[in-house]
Amino acid sequence: MSRLLTSLAVSSILAAAPAFAQTPDLSRPAKAAERTAAISAIQAQLKAFGRDDYKTAITYQSSGLKKNFASPLQFRAMIVQVYPEFAHSKHIVFGPAQADTNGAHLAIPTAVTGQDGITVHAVYLMVREGKVYRVDGVAGGAITPPDDNSNSTPGRDV
Repeated sequence: MSRLLTSLAVSSILAAAPAFAQTPDLSRPAKAAERTAAISAIQAQLKAFGRDDYKTAITYQSSGLKKNFASPLQFRAMIVQVYPEFAHSKHIVFGPAQADTNGAHLAIPTAVTGQDGITVHAVYLMVREGKVYRVDGVAGGAITPPDDNSNSTPGRDV
């Protein structure tokens, strides 16, 4: 039952995320080695964020995502502003990973708790480049802008 719910959650998030529109079918559970390798990359990137080492952190991005940033400083500005819980995380929990047929793409649901105690939920999309997994996108977990019709402050996708 838990695996079915995870699969449904991953599918619904990926379906709602335009950046993942061309993602292959992620219908099988990831193998333990695939999941472990992808989690290691995510954890290494989060540790680099925590050290304020964005030159290293950007190396965990896929080649396609790296092209979106002119410099590690620009990458840092986006992460700190849009994903503060990731920039300053203190704890992360990983759910079961789903993979495509050959393990080139994985989706891993996460719960990331920031230093401020706020927990956000997101799905990491990982892509294998050579022999390593890199972050190819994150669905959820971002600060959401306030509604133009409200006086509320920005919130987080929790």
